[in-house]
Amino acid sequence: MKSSSATQQKDSNMKHRVATKLPKVWCARMVLAFFLSALIAPVLAVEAAAQEPRPVTVVAARQGAVTDRIAVVGTLVAREEIRVNPLVREKEIRQILVEAGEFVEKGHPLAILDDTDAGMLLERNVVQGRRAEAAIAQERSRVEAALITEREAGMLLERSRSLQARGVVSQQVLDEHENSHARALSQLELARQSLALAEADRGLIERERIEIQLTLERSTVRAPASGLVLARNARVGAMTSSSGDPMFVIAEDGDIEMEARVSETGFVRLREGMPAEIHVAGRAQPLAGRVRLSAAQLDPETRMGTVRIDLADGEGLVAGAFGRGTINALQRRNILLPGTAVESRRGVHSVYVVDDDIVSLRTVTVGLQQGNLREVLDGLTEGELVVLKAGGFLKAEERIEPVVAGYLGFSGPELSTFRSSVAEITGATLR
Repeated sequence: MKSSSATQQKDSNMKHRVATKLPKVWCARMVLAFFLSALIAPVLAVEAAAQEPRPVTVVAARQGAVTDRIAVVGTLVAREEIRVNPLVREKEIRQILVEAGEFVEKGHPLAILDDTDAGMLLERNVVQGRRAEAAIAQERSRVEAALITEREAGMLLERSRSLQARGVVSQQVLDEHENSHARALSQLELARQSLALAEADRGLIERERIEIQLTLERSTVRAPASGLVLARNARVGAMTSSSGDPMFVIAEDGDIEMEARVSETGFVRLREGMPAEIHVAGRAQPLAGRVRLSAAQLDPETRMGTVRIDLADGEGLVAGAFGRGTINALQRRNILLPGTAVESRRGVHSVYVVDDDIVSLRTVTVGLQQGNLREVLDGLTEGELVVLKAGGFLKAEERIEPVVAGYLGFSGPELSTFRSSVAEITGATLR
C-alpha cells in the first residue's frame, strides 16, 4: 500500500512540473516568431517593391541653339589715338586752350607757344625784302641803261662799217666803234646778271619769310583731326621737346572700342566680324560689338593675343574703363541634354536611354558645354527619352516608370504642345 501511494505521489509531482513548463515554452516560441516576422517583413517588402517598376525622371532629347562663346576681358581704348606733339622745339608753352574731356574740331587751337623770336625774325625779313626790291629796281635801271648804250654802240658801228666801205671812215675809227659795241654788250650782260642775282636774293628772302610764318603758325598747336581730348600733358611754362609725353592725346572722332586679351586656345578660333557682347560699368545692358581687328601673332611670353572689338554704341564710354564679355565664335543647332544626364568615365561619355520603359546604356559623342546643358554630337536622336540623372542606381535592361520632366527652354503653349506629344508617343507622364 505504501509502495502504491508513493508511486501516485511521484506521478502527481511530474504532472505538476510538466504543467508548469508548458506555458513558458509557448511564450518563448511566440517571442521567437514575433522577432522572425519583424526581420523577414522588410526583406519581403523590398523584394515586392523590387518587382514593381520604380518611377525615374527622364527628359526628351531636343534640338537647341549651340553657341561657342569665348570669354574676353580688356580695356576701353580709342579706336585711333592721335598723339599731338609740338612741331616747334625748345619753345615755352604760354597758354593752354583746352582740357581733357572736351571735343574739338579739326584745326581747333589747343595751346600757344612763345613766338617772340619768330616775330623778330619776321620783322627783319620784311626789311630785307624791301632792300631786295630796291636792289632789283636798281639793277633793272642798269639793265635798261646798258641796253640803250648797246643799241647806240650798235648803230654807230653799222654806220662806220658802211662809211668805211666808201673810204670815208678809216679802219682805226671802225675798230674803235667795234670795241665800244663789245663793251656795251659786256656791260649789258653784267647788268642782267646783277638783276638775276638781286631777284635770287629776293626769292631767298621770301622763302625765309614763309619758314618764319610757318614757325609762327606752328606756335599755335592745333588739333590735327576732330575728336575727344583724352589727355592733356602740356603745362604752362614748360619747354617743348621732341622726347617725352605728347602735349595732348585725342581719340579721333571720339570713337571708343575695346582692346581685349584672349588666351591662345580662343585666339586661334577668332575671325574678323564675329559678334560679341561686352559689359562695361555704367551700362545696364551689354553692348553689341564685332571683332574688328586681331593681332598678327601671340605674345610668346604670355601666350595671349590682342583683339579689337568695335562697339555699336560707344557714346558716353570712358577710355580706360574695364570691360568683359564674350565673342560668339560658332553658332549651330544640335541636341542638348542637361549635364546631369551625361555620365563620363575615363573619357567615355554615356547616357541612359529609355525605350518601352526599359533602360539601356548608350555611348555618345559630346561637344560644347552650354551653361548647364551639354551638346550631343552623335549617338542620340531627337525625341528619345534619357534619364535625367545618370548614376549607379540604374542598371541595363531594368524596367522603370518614366516620368518626363519639363525641359529647359519650353514655356507656355510650347510646353503644352510638348506635353501632349510626349504623352501620345510614349505614354509617359510629363510633370
